Amino acid sequence: MFLGLSIQAWITIVVLIGLVIANALTKIPAEFLSMCALAILITGGAIGEHAALSGFASEGVVVTGVGDIIVMALLQSGFIIWIVKNLMGRPGRYLQALVRIMFPVAVTSALVDDLSTTSVFTNIVRIWSKKIKVAPSKLLIPVAYVSLMGGSLTIIGTTPNIIISSLYAEQTGEHMGFFQVTIPALFCLVVGCIAIVLMRNILPERKSADTSFKNTSNYTVELLVPTENPAVGCSVDEAGLWKVPGGTLIEIVRFDGEIISPVTADEFILGGDRLIYSGEVDEILDLRSSKGLVNADHHVYSIDEIDKGRRMRTATVKYGSSLVGRTISETDFEQRSGMTLVAVSRKGETISKSPREIEIFPGDALLLECPPKKPNTETYSKDISFFDSMSTIQPGPKTWIAVGTILAMVVLITSRALTLLQGTLLAAMFLLSTKCVTAKQARKGIGWELLILIACAIAFGKAIQQTGISAAIADGVTAISGGSAYMTLFLVCLCTMLVTAFFSNTVSAAVFFPISYQCAIASGCSPLPFAIATMLAVNASYVTPYCSPVNTAVYGPGGYEFKDFLKIGIPLSLIELAAIMTIVPLIYPLKG
Repeated sequence: MFLGLSIQAWITIVVLIGLVIANALTKIPAEFLSMCALAILITGGAIGEHAALSGFASEGVVVTGVGDIIVMALLQSGFIIWIVKNLMGRPGRYLQALVRIMFPVAVTSALVDDLSTTSVFTNIVRIWSKKIKVAPSKLLIPVAYVSLMGGSLTIIGTTPNIIISSLYAEQTGEHMGFFQVTIPALFCLVVGCIAIVLMRNILPERKSADTSFKNTSNYTVELLVPTENPAVGCSVDEAGLWKVPGGTLIEIVRFDGEIISPVTADEFILGGDRLIYSGEVDEILDLRSSKGLVNADHHVYSIDEIDKGRRMRTATVKYGSSLVGRTISETDFEQRSGMTLVAVSRKGETISKSPREIEIFPGDALLLECPPKKPNTETYSKDISFFDSMSTIQPGPKTWIAVGTILAMVVLITSRALTLLQGTLLAAMFLLSTKCVTAKQARKGIGWELLILIACAIAFGKAIQQTGISAAIADGVTAISGGSAYMTLFLVCLCTMLVTAFFSNTVSAAVFFPISYQCAIASGCSPLPFAIATMLAVNASYVTPYCSPVNTAVYGPGGYEFKDFLKIGIPLSLIELAAIMTIVPLIYPLKG
């Protein structure tokens, strides 16, 4: 024992701190790091094998996975287009746009997971910002924050809500109602929206990620191969024209108009070929003298001049993409998608380097040369999202089948006729049977990486509880609060918000629920208000771009800097903390 804690408790503390540091300083996927941390906890005896693996079969994991199928059904049924057409309207100026977008985002995120909601409305913001001549950065942070607030309205709106409600049921034997958190969350939503409107002037005006792609001649070069050039008849690799200093050969345009893209190393060179390079222009132009090439008659690529043989499209790299932490040359992305990377932009500035050798970060904007026919979404949907990819699925009979199914699910869960798990499973089965979503779409829609992260997070929570950490923290918090139930709740919410700024909100939910529960018991309070308050505190993930996938999703498209989230996130978090402390004890008495 050291400072009242066992060696297993200290192993748990060290492992969790190490997990935070590794997530912050490395590009290793969070789910892989979490699996490694779990393996260390099992080996160190901090948690038994059965308890560690039970997270993978927990209600929270299953409900989240099944919920992804329900979300996919809503997306595929045209529900989003109906929301846009009927609730959005046409903005006239910035303030009007800011106010009008809040209600649809909140409503959508209460039914559709907050990350999907944010992704959809990011494209709407890009369209609106052009109409009202405002930088997308003035609207995207509000979209992310309101999406988190709106997701708090129901116990399935965000992953933290699902996790905490399932852990609460496991600990107390009582299931939360579908709208158990709605009234406190609605109060926090209204307060948060008013705060965002009042703080709109401190929202940054940044250059959006795709604005640097207006004129591609700044970073692509076209060179012509003379008929008598020695390279004719050789492969591009043999001729030293494939990977060149400062650039990459992204396309060959034959003299007869044939377009070859992507270009492989064994592609042969013919006289009259036009070679399209991307990268550092000055270095690429040295090829004219060193390889006997000449300037082409005009530049092929221009955003405003795209011929029938190609399409230039801009996409953003998704949070959790398999491209993150790697260069395009290290992946098979171009081969399986048929698209070619032309340039990479980060925070609104094009990176002056060979694009295929740039390490990819979440939120990076990619300029891609695409074939005339749209690539199959299955080849890229997990990795990137096109800026122009607004859904074209129009509302129809399936829209109302999907919405009716979800409303029936809500009624049955709220009336306690079905548990959350039973309700979501039956809803997903009905949506599959009515073809509102296909089995293939359902499989693609499930976020397997997130499910692994949730399962590991639940195991971390159990380790904290079983090693006595949660009880020790509860005793300390109770002592500091002087036995005051209100002060105990305040300290729990404050600590939850502080830790969520460094952890993901998914992990924080699983880690802090046992602490919150023990604090309630230690202070002689009902655990329900503590669970509700923890839900709201975890979802108030505003301080950094990495404490929630939602924030990360707008980080790149908005061209934000890290300090932008601090500037508005810190005051908004304090306002939301005050709102939580006002409404939760009022609706759910602490000494119930």
